[in-house]
Amino acid sequence: MNQTCLLVTLPKPQCIDRVRQLLHAQAPGCEVLEQPSDCSQAASCRWLQALPQDQAGEVQALLSDVVEVLEQTRHAFKSAQLAKLRKRTMCVLESLSNNCESGKTPRE
Repeated sequence: MNQTCLLVTLPKPQCIDRVRQLLHAQAPGCEVLEQPSDCSQAASCRWLQALPQDQAGEVQALLSDVVEVLEQTRHAFKSAQLAKLRKRTMCVLESLSNNCESGKTPRE
């Protein structure tokens, strides 16, 4: 059986310690990691690997399509959940666009 690992990125180390304490009581087998490199399974974990260059462009194009459809339908479906999803998707798309690994230069 695989061990459950939780990657936590928090501004203060004491917050991570608190998460460890809380999880130890609720999920004793869960390991809390501060960095992706702390994971013993990092080399084989698909969640911690960068997208291949050809897939990064596909993901950006797909996210762009999602944002466009959500934008076009926002008046037809007045949903706070869809609005939040559109905004989150736009943020992810923006961060991918600013990522040096995507082949683009970061904005200043």
